[in-house]
Amino acid sequence: MERTHTETSPISNSSFKLYGFRWVIIILYSLYCGINYLQFLQFSIIQDIIERYYGVGSFAVDLTGLVYMIFFILLFVPVGNMVEKTSLRTTAIISSGLTTLGNGLKLFATSPDMFYVALIAQIICAIAEIFMLITPSKVASVWFGAEEVSTACAIGVLGSQMGTALGLVVPTLIVNESDDNSKIEKGLSEMFTYNAVASTTIFVSVLLFFRSKPPSPPSQSQVCLLMKPEDENIMTYWSATKEFMRNKDFLLVLFSMGIGVGFWTASGMIINQIYVHFFPTESIAVLGILTAVSCVAGGSLGTMFFGYILDVTHKFRLVTFSVLLLNTITFTIQAYYFLTSNFIGVIISVPINGFFNGSLMVISFEYAIETTYPIPEAFGASMLNVVIYIFAIIYVVGLNIVFETAGFLVGHIIMGISLLAATLSVLLISPELRRRNANLMSPSNIK
Repeated sequence: MERTHTETSPISNSSFKLYGFRWVIIILYSLYCGINYLQFLQFSIIQDIIERYYGVGSFAVDLTGLVYMIFFILLFVPVGNMVEKTSLRTTAIISSGLTTLGNGLKLFATSPDMFYVALIAQIICAIAEIFMLITPSKVASVWFGAEEVSTACAIGVLGSQMGTALGLVVPTLIVNESDDNSKIEKGLSEMFTYNAVASTTIFVSVLLFFRSKPPSPPSQSQVCLLMKPEDENIMTYWSATKEFMRNKDFLLVLFSMGIGVGFWTASGMIINQIYVHFFPTESIAVLGILTAVSCVAGGSLGTMFFGYILDVTHKFRLVTFSVLLLNTITFTIQAYYFLTSNFIGVIISVPINGFFNGSLMVISFEYAIETTYPIPEAFGASMLNVVIYIFAIIYVVGLNIVFETAGFLVGHIIMGISLLAATLSVLLISPELRRRNANLMSPSNIK
């Protein structure tokens, strides 16, 4: 299936083919990202149960999520170089295959003395995630036209958001709190089995159907990249980093989105502590459902909505500033309800804040590519995620210390101030969009 798409500008009138199979590609990408992200917080959301069952401390449970951030920071350079030198199909097979391997290993981690096996399995899934985090914009750019690339990226990111949502709610429903360890073991075994079956099914689907690229490029920006001499397309992370350090707009995107998305990433790891402190008598299952609804609000509704808005308007600075500002306002309202122990207020405010906070992920990926084109997408996405994870680690470790030493009020004030700083920094970004400009040019104008 294919259709002809025409992009017209005062400079050129070029035709590109868009293939219907692109929707299969983005859905497969979304699925194998989703099953990986389902693993991210599945231990943290039931932290109390995991601590008692495996006999480990709170930091050990936090480590099951922190390894996703730590290993990305450690390995993003070699993995990013590998992604640039191999095809998207190879990348998809490696990442979905590693997720399947990690989930298979968890089947041997159901005994109380096997926490280390669960942690090793999480590390394998964390390595798989590196391949996924640096490719959503690349998959979208390679397969989709200029007027739908942000929406396509949103669909790809949707998988990770929905996976995170399921990872927050499924454990609270399957692994129930009990003094009988055999019941907890049964719940863990059931959860790990579901994960293994789902990831294996998706892995086989990737093997059968995933393709690297369409027969012909879908947009002018892809034509420009293909027209460049081969030696000009060879770039290392270090040479890309030098370019990034001279790019004021990208540095501002890193700062603003590092804080915004870093806070979103860390929220899933610290919300258990906040929730239990203010609502000690409420069921932990309510927290799982609440955070899942928050992820769905941001992951499905917000991500798709703002991805579409970016495709239609290309007003990246305005959209980013607006979403960050609304995120800061709704977080302040959410913090007030937590600090006053208003349970109904928390139930209402958390999903609303999630709508804006969760939407920042797709905006950040697309904004990074717009400000760094024609540098390969994997390089910009990798650098963005490194900064996001650095801020997330700072949030998790720093806020745990602040909560214990200065209290939850001070912690929430720090979070609010940091989000406001991220919002204001967007005003310093220039309106230039490099990829968008390339899509308005003809091949004859590219030297």
